Amino acid sequence: MKSYIKYPWFKPFKNNNYIKNSLPKIIKNNKATMGEYSKKLENELTKILKVKHVVLTTSGTSALMMATLALGIGPGKKVICTDMTWIATINPSLICKSKIYLVDTLPKSQKVCFKNLNNLIKKIKPDLVILVHLSGENVYNKEFNYLKKKLDFNVIEDASQSFFVKNQEQKYCGTSYDIGCFSLSITKIINMVYGGFCVTNSSKLAENLITIRNNGVNAEPENAKLELANQPGLNLKPSDLHSCIGYSNLKHKKQIIKRVNKIYFTYAKKLKNTCIKLLDVGLKNMPTIYVLAFVKNRNKFYNFCRKKNLEIHLGIRGIHETKIINPGLSFPNSKYISKNLIRLPCGPGYTVKEISKIINLLNLYKK
Repeated sequence: MKSYIKYPWFKPFKNNNYIKNSLPKIIKNNKATMGEYSKKLENELTKILKVKHVVLTTSGTSALMMATLALGIGPGKKVICTDMTWIATINPSLICKSKIYLVDTLPKSQKVCFKNLNNLIKKIKPDLVILVHLSGENVYNKEFNYLKKKLDFNVIEDASQSFFVKNQEQKYCGTSYDIGCFSLSITKIINMVYGGFCVTNSSKLAENLITIRNNGVNAEPENAKLELANQPGLNLKPSDLHSCIGYSNLKHKKQIIKRVNKIYFTYAKKLKNTCIKLLDVGLKNMPTIYVLAFVKNRNKFYNFCRKKNLEIHLGIRGIHETKIINPGLSFPNSKYISKNLIRLPCGPGYTVKEISKIINLLNLYKK
């Protein structure tokens, strides 16, 4: 018997009519990758984020790989990252055989502890620091900015979960340092099913990112001349069909942001169960892509939700918990997040009415 989940943990925004109408044109143009819609999407993202360069690719993971390679991170290079992030953030550095240093979060928070991070920066003088803005929580720090200027290390911002979120200076997350990486996957605020992009204000880095994406060839993709590669690269060019979906959804950004915010504030207002406590992300008018909460007795809560046809997501695990890397250190705050935080059903595909029904079911849960 096929199982059915009435309320999936994430429901994306859909605009099927636009895609159906555009499909014949995409096929007629005979430009499978980096075609008209890919360029339109890049241009639109450049305007919205107010950056000089956007380089579209196949996923947020691909964007992180391109950024790591573009900054020359290789064997023996020292890379610092928060312990609380998806493994894709540090996979490129691991593949490049760099030395990884992890930093714990703040208590009961997904945000990196800048006191520990800045002390580690002074101690090891890294080649790269990766800042991760999880679930719309931006992470910036004045002392960190001072250390970057003084020690001249590179910074990648993994803003895959913080598209459209601004910092205290009203700049978009992912646009403040060397390279910002974003995801446009199906479980993000704007999706192209699978996709992502890098942003930078450096023309040199932009050229390097494009070359890496295009098999190491610094030329227009799929051209007839077939120029020779001038450096190692990968085939990370997005399909124009996916770009069309992303471009269409981006045109509805105001509607999507409004709906995502309504969903979050509906949870904040109507969720009365003391066994389920929403994570305070400190946002008043910014889109928080996921609705996160601490729950008492998570295994029991998971089983309760399954019986009610509610799907929940158990969130991100600390990197130190994987078998891929063993830093030999303890990360108690990150571990607490891993064991207690969950994602409740959310996403711009939901209506407020549906979310209200979900909340009514959640209010029935008892420890």
